[in-house]
Amino acid sequence: MRKITKIASGVLFGSMVFLFFLVVFQNIMEIPAWLAVAGRMHPMFLHFPIVLLLLSFFTVWIPNAKSNTDEWLNLLRLAAALSASITAIMGMLLSFEDGRSGETLELHKWGGVIVSILGYLFYSYFPQLSGHIAFTRSFTAVAAIAIIFTGHWGADLTHGSDYVLAPIKGYQQQVVPPDQAIIFADIIQPIFEKKCVSCHGESSTKGKLKLSDLESVLAGGKNGALFIPGNPDTSLIIHRIHLPAEDKKRMPPASKPQLTEMEAAILYNWIKSGAATEAKLFSLPETDSFRILSTAYLIPGGENTASAEPVYSFEAADEEKILAVNNNYRVVVPLGKNSPALVANLYGRNVYTSKSLEELLPLKEQIVELNLARMPVKDDDMKVIQQMPNLRRLNLNYTDITDNGIALLSNVKSLREVALSGTATTANALEKILPLPDLSSVYIWDTKIDTTALQRLRTKFPKLVIESGFVDKGGEMMALSAPVIKPAAGIFEKDIEAEIKHPFKGVEIRYTTDGTEPDSVNSPVYSAPFAITKNTTLKARAFKPGWYGSGSTQSSFIHRSVKPDSVVLITQTDGRYKPTSEKALTDGEFGSFDNVANGDWYGYQKDEAEYYMLFNKPTFVKSAVVIAAKNLGRYIFPPEAVEIWGGADQKNLKLLGSIKPTPAQKGELSEHLQLQVAFPSTEVQCMKIIAKHLRTIPEWHGGKGQPGWVFVSEVVLD
Repeated sequence: MRKITKIASGVLFGSMVFLFFLVVFQNIMEIPAWLAVAGRMHPMFLHFPIVLLLLSFFTVWIPNAKSNTDEWLNLLRLAAALSASITAIMGMLLSFEDGRSGETLELHKWGGVIVSILGYLFYSYFPQLSGHIAFTRSFTAVAAIAIIFTGHWGADLTHGSDYVLAPIKGYQQQVVPPDQAIIFADIIQPIFEKKCVSCHGESSTKGKLKLSDLESVLAGGKNGALFIPGNPDTSLIIHRIHLPAEDKKRMPPASKPQLTEMEAAILYNWIKSGAATEAKLFSLPETDSFRILSTAYLIPGGENTASAEPVYSFEAADEEKILAVNNNYRVVVPLGKNSPALVANLYGRNVYTSKSLEELLPLKEQIVELNLARMPVKDDDMKVIQQMPNLRRLNLNYTDITDNGIALLSNVKSLREVALSGTATTANALEKILPLPDLSSVYIWDTKIDTTALQRLRTKFPKLVIESGFVDKGGEMMALSAPVIKPAAGIFEKDIEAEIKHPFKGVEIRYTTDGTEPDSVNSPVYSAPFAITKNTTLKARAFKPGWYGSGSTQSSFIHRSVKPDSVVLITQTDGRYKPTSEKALTDGEFGSFDNVANGDWYGYQKDEAEYYMLFNKPTFVKSAVVIAAKNLGRYIFPPEAVEIWGGADQKNLKLLGSIKPTPAQKGELSEHLQLQVAFPSTEVQCMKIIAKHLRTIPEWHGGKGQPGWVFVSEVVLD
């Protein structure tokens, strides 16, 4: 027994020395992976010292002097002290790896160190302490209080502020009438308070992100901005809350209270609507999704009411049928958990055909929402849509549909909402579908329907919401939506005209053609369409007195004079990030950020992106533009380098030119990158294009140390 005690005492002394070493050098320490594993055992191991210390303290309160010198009790004090020091070491290691900061973490760390010191003193100097029973009992009382406070701070870190006292304190959200609610203070902040500040509050700031006040929310954390107003799909917070439960980066972690479906939807639509903060909820349009959801959320019991799904009379579709129609360009998912209703979304304008729509017919009974926005949908495609008896919502924004196709929708009796913005719809065609029995909302921004015709339709159908754009009624100051540039970004071979439009009346549009940000003073004022004759990055912003200026809209136009006869992939893409045809690399379409697996992008993480471009006869080329992506939230970084090779064939190539793109910086937004390599005009029959992926993601990013992704959508030759 004495030999065991001697060895354990030596280990205890060594552990205390190591603990002090960690305390002194904690700000410059980097720990290996195996020590990180030991740190993560801290929550499991901490119960041992609590029990053992309190039990050993209790012995000095027993009125029996003999118990103080018992060898087994001495071993108990040794085990208590040793477990306390090991637990404190584990806690320090966990704090290095966990990425947290804040007052509560510091209190918990120092509390753990103090408890381990008190345990060490209680064991090492017990013979001296035992002669002063009153002092010893006071010592154990102070140590027990230290244990309680340290445990309380630890519970705050893992379960949220005031976790221990929450049952008697309760959490009562102050209910604010929807018509008086301030967007951030009364809707967004309470969600953060309930579900996020336990890790990202005043007391604990994980990832240098604090969500306890507006200023901190807007500042973001070590991984950059928390969200991009108007662009939820590329916002970090939306990405994190939809990660799998087992992913350590999920927000909130699986061990914490989760966001409800409505809370997640509110955050998504808040960002989508522009992430207003100080404005009142009712300053938003009545049809705004964020306003509708938040109104229900603020009404007691409204969350359950609003999230209740309609009862559908049809049966759920066979899962095999759903899987059969899903691919990179077509995604069919349930409308809600356990719902038989389905939502169908089609992507990839360059690969869309009428057959893409016809292949949905095995699910025609279950499809209640269909999104065809920006697809080259023709009038005849409406004959397929007519066969969907339960279709309630249809999005045809910016499609090629005309009045003839609109008229065919009059047979879709179940329609409740139809979006026709950006189409050639006229008032006469629209009037044919407005009598549909269940129709409640129609969206006709940027169509051929003028104010006079619109007023006539609203008078004739007073119960319908016919949304043609925002009407300026004064009141709260808000940010304007961004202008729309037509045509959208793309490749051109002949000179084209650029047109910039905005749905609001009285808006002044300022623009630039060199990629710089427009301002309200120095940038040219748009007045009429103008010609694009060369590579141009067009940016536009909207301004109006009494409004905040809009964000900028960007369209990049790239001139192409040469197109290869064939393309060969030298390296294969990773996972599902591959178009169905190599022609996608030269089809003249930029990839969309809506879904990077939609067939528009070639994605690489293990290998470089390498392609051969072959010509049937010698051709002169003087430049190449590689269209790549930057989306830091999805670990997609600019290439480290782009190289262009050329020659008579694959065995006789020489380097024509290369560039090293500017590295990404923390907080940058998602964007298309136009990486142009210019070189003297050269005759070639074979070209080799190389885009090198980032070898190591920088320290400031959440994926630090991993290789970055490189995504290529298009290669344009001139």
